This record gives sequence, structure tokens and C-alpha cells, in this order.
Amino acid sequence: MGRTSVMLMMPEIVVIATAFVVLFLDLFIDEKRRVAIAPLALAGLLLAFVATAAQHANIGTDMFGGRYALDSVAWWFKLIFILAAIITVAISLDNLDGRVAFPGARLESRGEYYVVMLFTLAGMMFLISARDLIALYVSLELATIPLFLLAAWRRDSLSGEAGLKYVVIGALGSAILLYGLSFMYGLTGQTSLAAISAQITSMSPAYFFGAAMITAGIGFKMTIVPFHMWAADVYQGAPTPVTAYLSVASKGAGLALMFQLFYRMMGHLVQDWSLVIAILATATMTLGNLVAIVQQNIKRFMAFSSISQAGYLLMGFLGPNEECVPAMLFYLLVYVVTNLAVFAVIIFHSNQTGSEDIVDYRGLSRTNPTMALAMMLALFGLAGIPPLAGFVGKFFLFSVASKAGFNWLVAVAAVNSTISLYYYLRIVRQMYIEPTPEGANALRVSPTLAVVTLLTTASTIILGVIPIFYELISTDTSKWFALLLH
Repeated sequence: MGRTSVMLMMPEIVVIATAFVVLFLDLFIDEKRRVAIAPLALAGLLLAFVATAAQHANIGTDMFGGRYALDSVAWWFKLIFILAAIITVAISLDNLDGRVAFPGARLESRGEYYVVMLFTLAGMMFLISARDLIALYVSLELATIPLFLLAAWRRDSLSGEAGLKYVVIGALGSAILLYGLSFMYGLTGQTSLAAISAQITSMSPAYFFGAAMITAGIGFKMTIVPFHMWAADVYQGAPTPVTAYLSVASKGAGLALMFQLFYRMMGHLVQDWSLVIAILATATMTLGNLVAIVQQNIKRFMAFSSISQAGYLLMGFLGPNEECVPAMLFYLLVYVVTNLAVFAVIIFHSNQTGSEDIVDYRGLSRTNPTMALAMMLALFGLAGIPPLAGFVGKFFLFSVASKAGFNWLVAVAAVNSTISLYYYLRIVRQMYIEPTPEGANALRVSPTLAVVTLLTTASTIILGVIPIFYELISTDTSKWFALLLH
């Protein structure tokens, strides 16, 4: 492996090296000095982010005979994955260091926690650069198996149940996916995504069955209806910082997997699947939004919100990748920062009160006005209220769906966005309209959570304003997409 190959894989090497350094440091230092582990993990992630950003000059290169490659799409995915990990590590600090008012919010084994998270990040980064079925599947397992451990991190029955359900459903999804991939190999005798794409030219029964199995396997990873059944229980049972990471990491990994298989392997036949994808998107966003209305637990509420967001992301597979892929990437970036802004406030509230019920957010605008404002802006961003980033992201996805001829899906998505605004306003009502409970004291936020909340909320606004400004000076949407990818 030459110098160029090492440089191409440098971000992944940095992440894995950081994981091993954190692991061995955790073994040999005492408890008082282990507070240094979190800054070390953050430093490694920041270095990986810089190394990935520097890889822009290497876009278009590959290694291992084309089995590992970097293009603009993989580059953006890696930046988003690392950004999600950085934010998650930051919002986990109070729980791991014990700086919480509610003892049950504390998490143990901080060193192992960061190690597991770093390895799942490495798996996601390898996943989007893999160009071979074997490398793709191994990367997927590296990305998902550590998430099973994180879901069961807290040693109580609820967290253990979440981990067990996630293991069973995750194994089922992986088995179905692998079964579908085996059909692709059987049809072509190839494991290269490009070679399979070149040899599969028609919708034969074997291809149709294999692609259906692949779609089902991806559905489990992305919480697409009807493969979403695990999400609410796992989100509720997992520790809140882990739930935050699951909501963006598993979604991003599933989206990367779907891009690899639907665009790189079956891209020339993706139009034949557009109606199926549109139906799945409709079912996913509709069920997610309707069921979220009746939820009382904030983490289950966010689980169904996350399911509905997966429905919007599916709209990025309805047309040619020249516009659909950048629209999908932009919405994923928006979803990551906006959803983690919501979870930063949820973590703050649960750390201070120990409550996860929506009704217990009553009067938050008076006990901590800043965090209530951040929560409101982030929720409006998820609902797609202009000029926040969620509005622009949905506009791009609706635009490409309309150009693909799915105007009825755009109408359904617009109605679902209106429904989502209603249930997001439930939380805003609790914070701003409902009376503050008697005896409620002001809730103090830690400096770390305050900074993370400020940056993620500001990003929700900035990511909404920049594309709008660009569109004001250029009415051609494709120019914005070209700028995003190049």
C-alpha cells in the first residue's frame, strides 16, 4: 500500500488510532485522570474532520483495485458522519462525567463508550467508500454492531430490553440484506458494484427478488415502514445521548447503504423502482407523523419524528442522481444538526429533572428561556418552517420529486409537513403557554451543552439562509447542487 493509498484512507486511520489510544489510556490511568479521555476523543474527531476536508483534492481516486474509492458524495457523507460524532461526544460529556442533577442520567465506563462510538464511526466511513459487496457488508456490520452495545449501555431493564430488541431486529435486517446481495452475486458472479451494474440489464425474476430483499434490509436500517417496529422501543430504552446518536448515525448509515446499492449498483434500473420508493416514502412519512401525535414520552416522540424524516429522505431516490443526490445530502446535513439540537435540549432537561414526558416541559421558557428558544427553533426546523434549514431541505427534495413526475407525492409530503407542525407545536405549547409547575426552580445548563445547543441552533438558521440567498441571485437550482458537490 503506497503513500497515496495511506493518504486516501487517512481519516479512517485517524479515527481507529484514536479509538485504540483511548482504549489503552483508559486501561492504565486512574479514575481521576480519565476526564482527559473526552478531550482526546474530541481532538481525534476534529483531526479526522480536518483530514477528511483535506481529502477534497483526492476526489476521484481509488485504491485496492477500485474496491475503495473517494468521490464527492463519499466525501460529504464522511464529513456529516464525523460532525454527528463530534456533537454526540460533546453532548455526552455531562452524563459520562457525572455532572447531572438526576443520578439516573449518569453513564458509566466513559472510555469504552468513546471507543465503541469511534469504531461505529469508522464503519460508516468505510461503508460509503466501499465499492465491493464484501467490503460493503463488513463495513455495515462494523457500523451497526457497536450500536447494539450503546443501546444497552445503561444497566437497567429498559436499556437491556432496548439492546436485545435492537440485536434481534438488526440481525434480521442484516440477514435479509445479505440474502438479497447473494442474489446479485449469483446473477453476475461479481462482487464489484460497478461490475454488477454492468451485467444486470433487465428486471429478471431473480433480480427482482434480490432487489426486494435488499430494499427490506435497508428498510430495517433506515426505519422505513413497515420495517420500523424497533425504533420507538430502542429510542426510549437507550440512554438519551445514545438515542441522539442513533437518530442520526443509523439513519445516515442506512442512507449511505441505500445510495451505494441503488445508485452505484442498480443506478441504471432505479427508475423501475421509483413507484415502489414513492409508496414506501408515503407510508413512512404518514405513519411516522400520525403516530407521533399521540406520543407522551419525548424519546418515543422523536423516534416517530425520525421515521417521518426517513420518508422525506427517500424522495432523493426518485430521479437521476444529478439533482436527487445533492438534495438528499443537504437534507441529511440539515437533519443531523437540527435533530441533535433538539436532543441537546432533551439531554439537558432529563439531566436536570429525570423526566422524559412531554408534559414535564411545562414552563421551560420561564425556567430556562434560552434552551426553550433553541428547542422551538430546532422543532420548527424539523417541521420545515422558513427561513430555517428544514424548509430549504424539503424544498429541494420536493423539487426533485416533482421533476421526476411525482407531484402527488409532493402533495402528500406537504400535508405531512403540516401534520408535523401540529405535533411539534405540542412541545412549544408546553414550554410557552402551559403554566409552570409550582415549586419549579430555574434549570441551569452546563457550559458544554450551552455551546453545543448554540452552535447547532445557529447552524439550523445559517443552513437555511445561505441557500435562500444563493437562490435569490441564481434561479437555477442545479447550480446550487453543483456547488454542493464540487
